Amino acid sequence: MWNADNGNCLNVFSGHDAIVTCGDFTPDGKTICTGSEDATFRIWNPRSGESIHVVRGHPYHTEGLTCLSISFDSTLAITGSKDGSVHIVNITTGKVWLLQEID
Repeated sequence: MWNADNGNCLNVFSGHDAIVTCGDFTPDGKTICTGSEDATFRIWNPRSGESIHVVRGHPYHTEGLTCLSISFDSTLAITGSKDGSVHIVNITTGKVWLLQEID
């Protein structure tokens, strides 16, 4: 993570096994969420760089993530994948719900 004002590196987030394809801060600024080609969704502490939750495997996506959106209250993320599924993830607990599968 870089400081856009002065170009200094603030933190490095390590954990995904493939390229990161989507990511965003929660609106409250307390958390970063990222999705990757490795079909994982990670929830990070931006200050420490620690991975708080890693969401992977059944019942989650089986192919790389393509997009994510975070709720205005910073509690939920919606993720989409190349596998045609859409999931809702509770950012606090890491719990997953299947929202939609597209054939």
